[in-house]
Amino acid sequence: MTDFRKLVSDWEKSRRFLGEPALIRHFPARPAAFGRLDPPLDPDLARQLAHNGIRRLYGHQTKAIRLIREGNNTVVVSGTASGKTLCYQIPIAERLLQDPTGTSLLIFPTKALAQDQLGSISDLRLPEMVVSTYDGDTPRNQRSRVREQANVILTNPDMLHYGILPNHPLWSGFLARLQHVVIDEMHYLRGVFGSHTAQIISRLRRLAAHYGADPTFVLTSATIGNPVDLARRLCGTDVALVDKDESPTGERIVAVWNPPLEDKQSGARRSPVSETTDLYVDLVNRGVHTIAFGRSRRATELIHINAVSQLGRKAGLISPYRAGYTAADRRDIESRLFSGQLVGVSATNALELGVDIGGLDAALLCTFPGTISSFRQQSGRAGRSQDMALVVLVAGADALDQYFVHYPSELFSRKPEAAVINPTNPKIMDYHVNCAAFELPLRQSDSRFFGEELSESGARLVAEGDLDLDGELLRTARSKSPAHGRSIRSSSSKSFSIFDTRRRRPIGDLDWERAFTDAHEGAIYLHKGQTYLIEELDIDRLEIRARRTKAVFHTEPQVVKTIEVIEQKSQGRVGATGHALGTVKVAAHVTGYRRKYWGKGQSNGRRTIPLDLPPTHIDTDAFWFTFPNRLLRKAIRNPKEVPGALHAAEHAMIGMLPLFAICDRSDIGGVSTNYHSFTDKATIFIHEGHPGGAGISSVAYEVGKELVEATVAALKRCPCISGCPSCVQSPKCGNFNEPLSKRGARVLLIAAQKSMG
Repeated sequence: MTDFRKLVSDWEKSRRFLGEPALIRHFPARPAAFGRLDPPLDPDLARQLAHNGIRRLYGHQTKAIRLIREGNNTVVVSGTASGKTLCYQIPIAERLLQDPTGTSLLIFPTKALAQDQLGSISDLRLPEMVVSTYDGDTPRNQRSRVREQANVILTNPDMLHYGILPNHPLWSGFLARLQHVVIDEMHYLRGVFGSHTAQIISRLRRLAAHYGADPTFVLTSATIGNPVDLARRLCGTDVALVDKDESPTGERIVAVWNPPLEDKQSGARRSPVSETTDLYVDLVNRGVHTIAFGRSRRATELIHINAVSQLGRKAGLISPYRAGYTAADRRDIESRLFSGQLVGVSATNALELGVDIGGLDAALLCTFPGTISSFRQQSGRAGRSQDMALVVLVAGADALDQYFVHYPSELFSRKPEAAVINPTNPKIMDYHVNCAAFELPLRQSDSRFFGEELSESGARLVAEGDLDLDGELLRTARSKSPAHGRSIRSSSSKSFSIFDTRRRRPIGDLDWERAFTDAHEGAIYLHKGQTYLIEELDIDRLEIRARRTKAVFHTEPQVVKTIEVIEQKSQGRVGATGHALGTVKVAAHVTGYRRKYWGKGQSNGRRTIPLDLPPTHIDTDAFWFTFPNRLLRKAIRNPKEVPGALHAAEHAMIGMLPLFAICDRSDIGGVSTNYHSFTDKATIFIHEGHPGGAGISSVAYEVGKELVEATVAALKRCPCISGCPSCVQSPKCGNFNEPLSKRGARVLLIAAQKSMG
């Protein structure tokens, strides 16, 4: 067993590793606390559990089982590898032993997780349980057999949405006998995906009631700030909470590792990707089974590419893993990890969920993953046995990462963020009400499933000609369900297929929103450790044509954004600034790109290569700050500095927003202007990245004062002079971080803050 305390100490002393730990914390092993069930488990079930190595149940498991036995809707919140699955597997098995005609529906956020849990629940080996997956990978010639024979079905929200609910007459027997509905990894269901899923569950509850069933809901989750609220919003009912984790944990060493400064004046630090790669390679060379989490697809691929070049003959011991790979590729990687054929994997948060990939000794987090919840979930991937485990957070240069470098104890003491969904977003709700009307004509009494907003949604759909009012019923004249042809995981129903032009085969896919910024003509795209040059973005055919290249640069898009206020819903003040919440129309136009050469840290002569692409538009939620002229004149003497000050303040506030709500840079964006026609003032807008919004703006509006305070603290703390990635520079800025004035942002927000009550 590797002594990770000594290893981190060796890294700190080594000339090879120039970074330094901002924190090294030792967490001792925690023993299990067991509970008892009364009545005890069925003898057949107890024998099979014992055969699988489970002779006693943890306290949180027995508490959850008791609640579910009594028919209580229950949410179970506990850490990674804490046995959450047994909390619902055992009650399901018990009911089926009593009544084999009953059914259960288990909903997982990904197909990979459903496949993994299929093996887990099948291990109970009870003849009364007929278990099967039903998802997009289920062969069509087997689907009728699954419907007719299985009494425990594992699926995902997507298949439930377009494959099961619209075809409910075929599922009438299953739905009529529905006893349990499980929503696993609930914390994953946030934002647009979570909002869609909540409406899908409303449709499921309605159809179950139509067939005479009233199932018990069981939800499981990693630690988040609002588990009961999120569970209620997802399943539409009150829930009981089980959140005391009584499973054992092994000894754990957690380090926060700050890459070294490369330029004291600019504040530039060594790339966290390079720093993570070096630590990853060292661990793999030592035979330490390691997962290296990248914040993005690009980071994941770069860690792998760089590690391969250092590992030589051992390069076959590692693999990258992320969304966008084929299902066959992902399952092959999962299998090789579980068997131990792979010693290391670089992955996006696609492996953050509980897919069983065997015992891992170490987890490297290449930059803070965006939320305390994700940090704890990714950290929990190491140390699934009782041996010592290592977790290293390699800090990035942005404001949030450097916040945790300066206050590392908050990684463990800070309350997890709230997971936000907005199922009554009109675009989302109208879509699902339309789907529901196809499944069964709607009545006013269906508001018990969809809420009081059902009336307004129905009226909109009637006015738009999607539904007809027939007395008290809302009907559709459609012959096909509107559920088909639209993704519930993104704001667009469209996605692009990526083709390798030389091999003439598809290599992956990319959603509509990312294609314009990540896969425009001339862009560099990384896939499975290979570098591709995008030759064509075919919008009509939804195809991206790419060829392999040995290019030594990557690309950054130029995005011009404008914003129009549609409606102001709330307004107030934060110190001397106005503060408002509302709906806006955001237009984004990718007009060009720059090449940035590896190792040079600068673009190719700052030349922007033009592109001819159409703009995209979304109506979404936003909150904004307005700055009166007297405040601007008092804080910033040179009027030419105002645009850079506003732009820098916008970036800094966006960087600190994840402290208060679960979101990442793809969920939010910003526009700053020294004059906006609606507000008649200089304004900073922070808008959501999905049509209709997902509830982030409402949360952020309520903590406007705290957001400004956190931003000012970050600007004061950063030692750079003119602005750096740790304070005001953003890796997602569509204007190449121009213009920016850190000094202007600091004095402007301090001036506003001084007026706070």
